[in-house]
Amino acid sequence: MSKKLNRVLDEIQKTEEKIAVWQEHLRELNTLREQLENQEIIKSIRSMKLDSRRMLEFLEGIQSGTVSIRCAEEEDHNTVTENDMKDTSGQIQMQEERASESEDRSNEET
Repeated sequence: MSKKLNRVLDEIQKTEEKIAVWQEHLRELNTLREQLENQEIIKSIRSMKLDSRRMLEFLEGIQSGTVSIRCAEEEDHNTVTENDMKDTSGQIQMQEERASESEDRSNEET
């Protein structure tokens, strides 16, 4: 075989090895991303300070798809309280209320 063909074949092999390494790296990064997302979800749910029964109802509502979430623009501040959750006809509905920082400051002054 010619030297040119050998070099091309060698380059192909090296490239395939590099691709395999990068694919494994990508799988690891995706796993890490999922773990970090799960930690954020757990932190958010725990911050709601629900008793065990309300938390179980809320989680069951999420799994069954009966929980609805109203979202405003991304730049607004997000607050969720236990009072935002209402049980209607066996379905749990959660509403997120968002207030801007100026509204928060005006509430503190009064």
